[in-house]
Amino acid sequence: MTIDSRAALPPGPTYDYGGHSVRIAPEPGSNTRWRVTEDDGYLGIIATADPVKGEPEVHFAVHFAGEEDIPPTKIVPLWTTAVEFLIDAGEPQRPPVT
Repeated sequence: MTIDSRAALPPGPTYDYGGHSVRIAPEPGSNTRWRVTEDDGYLGIIATADPVKGEPEVHFAVHFAGEEDIPPTKIVPLWTTAVEFLIDAGEPQRPPVT
């Protein structure tokens, strides 16, 4: 069995999808969580997750911005799929305009 390179660690550091270009950076102090940002907006976190349904590969949990400490919205086998879900279904948090 060949493991898809999109399941490899670490994800990123950048990813282009659907006209979006995001940056993927390790969360400070963690080897298992990455922040996904676009321009000045923060989309959320992707994090390694326990395998599901007995599949041996690493899986990635999706946490939207502001929902980092609750159970993940989705768990997928590819980091690219996790980032695409954040882009498609998330709403970036942007700093307040001053």
